[in-house]
Amino acid sequence: MKRLSVIGLSVAMLSSLALSACGKTETSSGGTSTPAAAASSATAASTAPAKTVKLKFWGGVPEESGPKAVVDKWNAAHKDIQVEYVRFVNDEPGNTKLETALLSTNDAPDIFVSYSDANLDRRITSGMVEPLDDLIKKVNFDLDGVIGANNLIKKDNKIYYLPGAKSLQVMFFNKAMLDAAGEKIPTDWTWDDFVALGKKLTKPGQVGAYLNPTWEPIAYDVLMSAQPTNAYFAADGSSNLNNPALKKGLEVQKQLLDAKALVPYAEGIANKLQPQDELLKGRTAMVYSGTYLFRYIKDDKAYPDRKFTVAFAPVPQMEKGKNVNGGGFGDFLSINAKSANKEAAMKFLDWYLKEGNLEMVAGGRIPSNVKSDINKVADIIIADKGQYFDKESFMSVLKANYTYKVTTKTTAIAEQRKALMEEAEKYFMNVQPLDKTVETIKKKADDAIKAATK
Repeated sequence: MKRLSVIGLSVAMLSSLALSACGKTETSSGGTSTPAAAASSATAASTAPAKTVKLKFWGGVPEESGPKAVVDKWNAAHKDIQVEYVRFVNDEPGNTKLETALLSTNDAPDIFVSYSDANLDRRITSGMVEPLDDLIKKVNFDLDGVIGANNLIKKDNKIYYLPGAKSLQVMFFNKAMLDAAGEKIPTDWTWDDFVALGKKLTKPGQVGAYLNPTWEPIAYDVLMSAQPTNAYFAADGSSNLNNPALKKGLEVQKQLLDAKALVPYAEGIANKLQPQDELLKGRTAMVYSGTYLFRYIKDDKAYPDRKFTVAFAPVPQMEKGKNVNGGGFGDFLSINAKSANKEAAMKFLDWYLKEGNLEMVAGGRIPSNVKSDINKVADIIIADKGQYFDKESFMSVLKANYTYKVTTKTTAIAEQRKALMEEAEKYFMNVQPLDKTVETIKKKADDAIKAATK
């Protein structure tokens, strides 16, 4: 009986407290408000504008070549997430600037692009890159349907990037010079054919070939055409830079240099020569470059009064019929591990990869979306400048089936590349014989691998 009366008293007290609570609401300052005031406050809170998320997107493409159109389109449709594009130059100082910004706490990028396997790997290893696996699930990004899961390379079984574009390495020709030499546009050709054609296209005031001086010597491309998967590495994990194909590539470049059929690297660097200038100002007949150069072909303000079209050919091969290409899925888009707005950044990447990067096509970026219509892409690239393009060879290059390079091993790649460039230059300058050059490259590269794996 006593126990029942205690229970009854407790219930009465709880009821009284509940009724009291209905009459007033505690405010954050410790005072009270009426039910009407509380309701008014809740309504105001629900209608208050959400805070706009601001993202910084760092990339190496000039703003006018697509990125501005991308962010303008996104910002117009997404008032809650606004994106600012910041350009860095994709060279050694520019990449250092990006990495310094990634490590900072002020004005750091939320999203950034890496343009080489070595740069991406260094940033992952240094903890600058956020794994994307959970973010991909959060925004329901259709990885396989848009990119194709097999077109990604994971590290430690995690996804650290999504490719923003599909690039190609291409041989560009001044077709008038090719025609004057009585030569057809190459289709299935070898590195020996490349040497022969370079020599034939050389005459006073006209150089046969140009290679980008910021790239590895052509020896790397020859090596890659023989071994497209992990070209830098032998099967046992040591350096592959004594491979006969690399030696062949060094000889290819030396033959062209000795015949004065190739712009020397030192001259290219000293004079800051650009492949688009060499081709479109009529100084060089044949330029080895990438799809980014498409945008310059249309620029008749920077390159006026052209009386020739540009023709296109696939890269030469060690063996005919192989069609190995050093391009593939690139423009590695990553999210800064320190970003405070990772999910918002992933929402932008989801949109960019599905539709946003179509705005990059006019600037020479081919979308990484596996469902892209290549005919539509070609039309966007050419636009109203068809007079400068040899359309048949252009479409042939775009539509060809390629074996792309694959890089899953990245140990000391930067150091190996440096050894290749330094020692190759000695050979080209007649300071060091070929066999000693290959031997030294191999030793330096192996030492770098050992140092990196201690």
